[in-house]
Amino acid sequence: MNDHIIKLRTAVFDDIPAIVEMYRETVHTVNAKDYTPAQIKVWADGAVNYPRWEKAIKEQYFVLAEIENRLAGFSSIAKDGYLDFMYVNKDYQRCGAATTLLKEIERKAREQKNPEIYSHVSKTARGFFQKMGYEHKEDIRDLYKGELFINALMVKRLK
Repeated sequence: MNDHIIKLRTAVFDDIPAIVEMYRETVHTVNAKDYTPAQIKVWADGAVNYPRWEKAIKEQYFVLAEIENRLAGFSSIAKDGYLDFMYVNKDYQRCGAATTLLKEIERKAREQKNPEIYSHVSKTARGFFQKMGYEHKEDIRDLYKGELFINALMVKRLK
């Protein structure tokens, strides 16, 4: 961990172009080591679904992490405790952005009175979630645009 100052703020619709760009770049760089080129292509191409981003920003607690006024990552949680998004910019891996975002998501989950947080986590992110106290419950097989993704259902009970 280095001494970056991480600032959090809630996302607004005007943030969507930066979110889309960072999401695509992250999938193409960070996730590429764990997935086939065909999987990466359909996953990254899904970023251009603007109505999906608008719905997430409107209906979920959607928070951005910024370092030096640059988007370092984002995360969101639904009202039922489903952690929908957790992505960190390729340039800010292992600098505390994911941990900061996850702690804020867990704070919001407690505020929402969620008994637990659950998420469908990529192969790339599974180790991080385990380190943060999440338990692997089962593998989820998701067929998306003809490509099979096996994600881990991760759960953390909140106290």
